[in-house]
Amino acid sequence: MYAHMSTYVRTITMHKLIVALVYLYNMDRFRIYEMIGMTLCFLYLTYICPCVSLISMTTPAKKKALVASGTLNPHPEVVQSDLSKMDFFDPCDRAQVKYEMLRAHSVDADTVAEVCRQFGFSRESFYQVQEAFSRLGFSCFLPAKRGRKGPIKLKGEMLEFALKKKKEDPEIDPGRLAALIRERYGTDIHRTTVMRGIKKKRRSSAERPARGIRRR
Repeated sequence: MYAHMSTYVRTITMHKLIVALVYLYNMDRFRIYEMIGMTLCFLYLTYICPCVSLISMTTPAKKKALVASGTLNPHPEVVQSDLSKMDFFDPCDRAQVKYEMLRAHSVDADTVAEVCRQFGFSRESFYQVQEAFSRLGFSCFLPAKRGRKGPIKLKGEMLEFALKKKKEDPEIDPGRLAALIRERYGTDIHRTTVMRGIKKKRRSSAERPARGIRRR
């Protein structure tokens, strides 16, 4: 149930009490309007204000943490889900918004169009998040780590592995070697990098004996 449900019950109870008092004591019109106004104010504070002040629910410390982790939602105001009435839900937390969007579709059986409207995502973005979640699980809600600068070089154990495969099959294609490296080490490397790495290794190996020969 919603966190504000108890407040909702109190509001409805107050409204019924006012109606009973009107009939019981035959209050004048001015007094009736005054009490109705109080009830409307209570309703406003119960439902409208929490929705308007969603951004303020994020403390400065939490906002700083969200920024540091790259999960701060830049547009929390577009989130229109009823979950906004619950204390645990934070529309500024983009990771949580993504998760609740997928949950609303998979568990609550809401349509894609509806969850996109509720959580402020486009249909294309929804399908991207859904596909990433099916492959990566919860880690997809976090931004990917920044990759290294420049291409990956073929060296060390991967280079020795490529040389071994090349020795076993001299006609093997660099693209095939790149695929074998990816399967064994989980590292994506371009076929050109493989080809250059092997040539460089062979060239350096051929130059070493020549340097070791002394001139008489």
